[in-house]
Amino acid sequence: MKNNAKVKFKKLLGPVVIFVILLIISLIFVTPFIWTLLTSFKSNEEIYSVQLKILPSFITFGHYIKVLTQMESFIQYTMNSVEVSFWSIGLTIIFSTTMGYAFSKINFRGKNILFIFIMLVLTLPYVIYLIPIYMFESRMDLIDTTWGLILPYIATNLPMAVIIMRGQYNSIPKAIEEAATIDGCTQWNSFVHIMLPLVKPAIATVIIYTFINVWGEFTFARTLTSTAKSQTLPVGITFLRDEAASWQYGTLCAVIMLSMIPLLVIFLSMQKYLIKGIMEGAIKG
Repeated sequence: MKNNAKVKFKKLLGPVVIFVILLIISLIFVTPFIWTLLTSFKSNEEIYSVQLKILPSFITFGHYIKVLTQMESFIQYTMNSVEVSFWSIGLTIIFSTTMGYAFSKINFRGKNILFIFIMLVLTLPYVIYLIPIYMFESRMDLIDTTWGLILPYIATNLPMAVIIMRGQYNSIPKAIEEAATIDGCTQWNSFVHIMLPLVKPAIATVIIYTFINVWGEFTFARTLTSTAKSQTLPVGITFLRDEAASWQYGTLCAVIMLSMIPLLVIFLSMQKYLIKGIMEGAIKG
């Protein structure tokens, strides 16, 4: 009996230790988010009080009201981010679904070499493209325009998106496409009506991956834009912080929390596809 109890204890100990470790790691990552959220609901007196308080004595929405009613530039930065993200995601999906299909299902000369080149692009930090992109856009008059951000964002996110989509297409049996051909479907009809519905997990993964990279990107947005007409929210937040000598940290936390809402909405609505899409893109790609 004692031996059986020891064996059961050892079996339970491993999962418990793993759970505790994961819980601690999760708390480390979640703590800044919770602290920012709680601070956004505190009054200025509590924020600047010498006595540290984790929870607000009373909840105030004054910081959020100030951001939404008194900071017109915040709305402009947000709309710019929405426009840039929308076109970047949409065009990345169009290009990655078609390119992934071509690399998976169509045989053409130089296919493997071209795909290896795409994989090699991922090994390079995307920041090294900034100087040539800036020089190119200067000659094309794309500096300080939304398309001057959209095009680089597509280029930097497309390689990973293609790899994810190719892996998803590889997981689809050839018999499905062959059956469609026998039934009279053209390759285009087979792609649109049969293949695309089957790769929804990968499409959702690409949407989340691209949106996270675009919505929070700062380096390209700061370098390639110079006025509020095209600057995105990550850049705009730094300017909002510097507008007055006495910046209110409650307002800053409110801005940060508002900027995170689209990320949370998209991630929570598509999270069930995320792991499946990434795993199939990595293993079967």
